[in-house]
Amino acid sequence: VSDDKNPQQDRRTFLKSVTAIATAGAASSIAVAGSPSQELKQVKPRSGQTMIDYVAPKLAGVRFGVIGTGERGSSLLPLLLGIPDVDLIAVCDTDPISLDNAKSVIVKSGKQGVDVYTGGDYSYREMLERDDIDAVLIATPWHWHAPMSIDAMKSGKHAFVEVPMATTIEDMWQMVEVSESTRMNCMMMENVCYGRDEMMVLNMVQRGLLGKITHGEGAYIHDLRWQMKEIERKTGSWRTHYHTTMQGNIYPTHGLGPIAQYMNINRGDRFNYMTSMSSPALGRAAYAKREFPANHERNRLKYIKGDMNSTLIKTARGRSIVVQYDTTTARP
Repeated sequence: VSDDKNPQQDRRTFLKSVTAIATAGAASSIAVAGSPSQELKQVKPRSGQTMIDYVAPKLAGVRFGVIGTGERGSSLLPLLLGIPDVDLIAVCDTDPISLDNAKSVIVKSGKQGVDVYTGGDYSYREMLERDDIDAVLIATPWHWHAPMSIDAMKSGKHAFVEVPMATTIEDMWQMVEVSESTRMNCMMMENVCYGRDEMMVLNMVQRGLLGKITHGEGAYIHDLRWQMKEIERKTGSWRTHYHTTMQGNIYPTHGLGPIAQYMNINRGDRFNYMTSMSSPALGRAAYAKREFPANHERNRLKYIKGDMNSTLIKTARGRSIVVQYDTTTARP
């Protein structure tokens, strides 16, 4: 897919821009005006056939395996169990408490015969060896998203992975290459793209009710400092540490995904370049000082991700997008 003015543009040239935005801040090197990231400059030679608009052979029903049954995974299980022609075959997790909760959800639905895999970080690979699973839903901590998706596709299964689908540009390229070589779909489960309000606006845009779209704004802004109190389990036990290792917008697609749909990104337009900057990182350290003992692990961490990140994106057709991220600033 390319814009009309340059139909022969190399696929990797614009996909480089797409992956840069999709992982903006999930990669430690963010492209900024006047100082482009060396990592984002690299363009690999084309090696496969694009999966954009690819349609996999139709299935009579979809047999699912689920990796990750914690807070997010357990909320998705009832949805899977309630969809006609979807069969839940197996679940996998390393946490006994999460697995017990998942078993309760499954039993409550009346479903029987769901197999359980556990015991170690790579127990999911045993589940992937089965030939009675068509697709895998991945709802694990972020650093597992790319390797689990890659393993799933290599085992002949479509991969549906939670946000973000990867945290480095290199992992993104590997996911693209494996998807192309296996002809297995890999979809990031950005749920906001399919919210009722967002779908309503998309319908209005497609009907021309809003005229020509020239600018979009999206954000992920709400106070999540309370997650820092989740020390041993749950989301805060691992997500907090991303504020100590990464800069930029580490969770852009809730705001950016719907805008990409409205602007037909990768289907007539594309992200071209961006400028990203952050405010000072003050809020997390202040919260830790107030809420934890002085010698607590949360007070020993060095928080480097700015409290507010603002990213300005320019598309090939000249449209502009503003995306913001702030889960640290206190709000009413």
